[in-house]
Amino acid sequence: MTKQAKPGSRARRELPAPLAQLLERGTTDHYTDPLLYDFEYRDQADDVEWYCALAEERAVGRTVLELGAGSGRVAIPLASEGHRVLALDRMEPMLAQLFTKLERLAAAGEPVSGTVEPVLADMMDLPLDDASVGLVIAPFNCLMHLYDWRELLACFREVFRVLEPGGTFAFDVLLPDLEWLRWDPNERHAVTPFVHPRTGEAMIYSTNHEYDPETQICHIRIYYDRDEAGDGQLKPGREPEQTVHLAHRQIYPDELRALLGIAGFELESQTGDFLDLSLSADIEVQAVICTKPRS
Repeated sequence: MTKQAKPGSRARRELPAPLAQLLERGTTDHYTDPLLYDFEYRDQADDVEWYCALAEERAVGRTVLELGAGSGRVAIPLASEGHRVLALDRMEPMLAQLFTKLERLAAAGEPVSGTVEPVLADMMDLPLDDASVGLVIAPFNCLMHLYDWRELLACFREVFRVLEPGGTFAFDVLLPDLEWLRWDPNERHAVTPFVHPRTGEAMIYSTNHEYDPETQICHIRIYYDRDEAGDGQLKPGREPEQTVHLAHRQIYPDELRALLGIAGFELESQTGDFLDLSLSADIEVQAVICTKPRS
């Protein structure tokens, strides 16, 4: 099933053991239950339309590499439009879910017209030949799992290497929200009752987070509580059924521009919310398009 297997644990620069363990959890916890992950992001669609339009413009007849492809939320629509997609991820459960979806589509008589090929690998070490793909995309904050500028630059250099001359690199990451980052780390937010898609249990979703300005990493905690009373309310003092850690490094606009330039890219656009808007305090997402020079 996989193009090239890679170890699941990422080798990092020397870090204190507690932080290294926290970052490993922050890179994996959220992606071990693909059914729950898909349920939580079932309404995410703006980025899919943006990447599909970009592929239609720049990748017809060329290979598309998706970094952090996960369970195929973007890869499958791209393949449905006829593209050849290399779906790279470091989490086997997510790639397995991607192929379960493809099998279901085929069984329903709706196979994709293109192809999806899984690549189990790390985005800082791409198992691909030089100048072998025409478009690389990195949707939905996957680059925020690169936890310092060295890792981000290593990824950018790998993308530059595998892109054809004239090829395009497009990605999106959150625009840091300084007010949100300073919220009380002990108060739970986004309290939402839901029915677990795998177990059928009544649950309550909530989150809080803590931001480390030195590392620029936001440590997000996602809580899943049983809704035993059926009222959608958290009960004080009760331990959650499960706590998931998600680590996202905040990446500031000028840092992106600098590292892309060092890697050799030419920046084409850096706009907001997939709507070609200027970056401002009202923007949530940075959508970036850059190209590899032809010579």
